[in-house]
Amino acid sequence: MRIRDILFQNGAVKRLDAINIIAFASHIGREEALANQHRELDGATAERAVRLIEERSRGKPLAYITQKKEFFSEELYVDERVLIPRPETELLVEEALGILGEGREKRQILDMGTGSGAIGVVVAKKTLREVLCVDISVEALSVARYNARRLNVLEKTRFLCSDLFDGLQKAAKFDVIMANLPYVAAEEWDGLMEDVKRFEPETALLGGKGGTEIYERFIDKLPGRLAGRGYVLCEVGGQKQAGLIGGGLRARGFSVVTRKDLSGIERVIIGKWTSSS
Repeated sequence: MRIRDILFQNGAVKRLDAINIIAFASHIGREEALANQHRELDGATAERAVRLIEERSRGKPLAYITQKKEFFSEELYVDERVLIPRPETELLVEEALGILGEGREKRQILDMGTGSGAIGVVVAKKTLREVLCVDISVEALSVARYNARRLNVLEKTRFLCSDLFDGLQKAAKFDVIMANLPYVAAEEWDGLMEDVKRFEPETALLGGKGGTEIYERFIDKLPGRLAGRGYVLCEVGGQKQAGLIGGGLRARGFSVVTRKDLSGIERVIIGKWTSSS
């Protein structure tokens, strides 16, 4: 079966998605698949491509099918054990890199709720600084560790399974803490896209009834975990959450600013620890 035959018999899937899947099944680049649509595929490859395209037609995210997602110009491995990295999360990485670029001294860096490692592993790659990546899911940490190996920063990253700060040494403090914790409110669940609800890990999305419960527990412990004049960066889901989480930080001695993503949604809170620790 030729590439073009597979494309024409699967009208339920976007053409670009189908091309990506065919390229993945054939172990060739997307551009090569596009340029060589008359190429004959062997039976096993064609069968695999058709099966994967059918999975896509049933809503399975493309990233889970091809097991890759570009994030901050790096290709990350992803599967159903972790959330698919979102473009808006790149804003948090940009802000973290700006802070870490101030001075050359050694910084203690923590990525809380690392998931696929998108934030922590990429920051380690871009700064060549050591990052501790923490997640409550052992399976997610396995993916994050694999991505650290793919990006050649395994020696710059450490991985810890912990419910927030519970598993860290009592004396451990950090200069920069980056957090992308679950923040979808229970009342928002029904409104999520079907492919998100059906395929992505629910525990990595739901942040409790109001969406801020996990962040509230996180903020309670922050003052004892930040070095003097340290920073915390949190990804949130809009103006209401930014107000609640930002207010919680201010109440504990942080100065706070927010950053909007390209859609104009308040997405990243930056807190600077101004009280004596």
